[in-house]
Amino acid sequence: EKPPTPAAYKSFKIKMSDSGEIKDIPADEYICGVIAAEMPADYEPEALKAQAVAAYTFACYRKAKSKTDYDLTDAPKTDQCYITEQQAREKWKDSADEYINKIKEAQQAVSGMILMYDGATALTVYHAMSSGMTENCADVWGSDIPYLVSVDSAGDKTADGYLNTVELSENEVSSALFQIKKAEGNADEWFSDAQRTDAGRVKKIKFCGAELDGGEVASALGLRSANFDVEYTDGVFKFTTRGYGHGVGMSQTGAGYMAKQGSSCEEILAHYYPGCILMKEK
Repeated sequence: EKPPTPAAYKSFKIKMSDSGEIKDIPADEYICGVIAAEMPADYEPEALKAQAVAAYTFACYRKAKSKTDYDLTDAPKTDQCYITEQQAREKWKDSADEYINKIKEAQQAVSGMILMYDGATALTVYHAMSSGMTENCADVWGSDIPYLVSVDSAGDKTADGYLNTVELSENEVSSALFQIKKAEGNADEWFSDAQRTDAGRVKKIKFCGAELDGGEVASALGLRSANFDVEYTDGVFKFTTRGYGHGVGMSQTGAGYMAKQGSSCEEILAHYYPGCILMKEK
């Protein structure tokens, strides 16, 4: 199936996950709401601009592909988060005016700008924080997309929350994974033979002899990413994760780091979506 041809969209129909209501939101307002929900407002303007372009391009891609009466939802698992200006004000309280103005300025600077690959709208997925390298799309979702390839994102390793540990009892692990595979045998032998991508994500791991998908295991256990190690001691499993999210496309933390080092919005996007061209749609 061919990727959609580019189009400048003036609004997006968003299905709200809490109410099920479909709202038709002007494009600029929607993108500001995505940035407010998706990226810390104290990031450098160039990172906010990169987020604006990625969010707008992603929304255009989704809208062109939509076969429903809405274009996207506000659910981060399938689409991207969105909050209203009112919700942003409640979130930021005394800093609201400053942050809202800052986001609007960043968004306006790149309004209508879209990333293209080979004459078509790019699928500009992004995530919170990589493991120090982003993932190849093919390793995570099975489809090979030439601009969603593993790139260096070493700045992520310096971020708060890069490493995260979760401790779960045998009972918690067995009930979390029960739908996928019933636990049996000695708990210290439950997990084995992790196969990893070049960037470190667990592609496959054996649980009680059955080979499971690493992403599915991470999701069932509530881990921040599928780049994890597991240790077992005295009835407790300790999971250590690196990064946060699926690891494909732009790392938001990495974009923030690059902007702090003086990289422009264009440089950030060129780094995380190699081969894509930034264009202004009329």
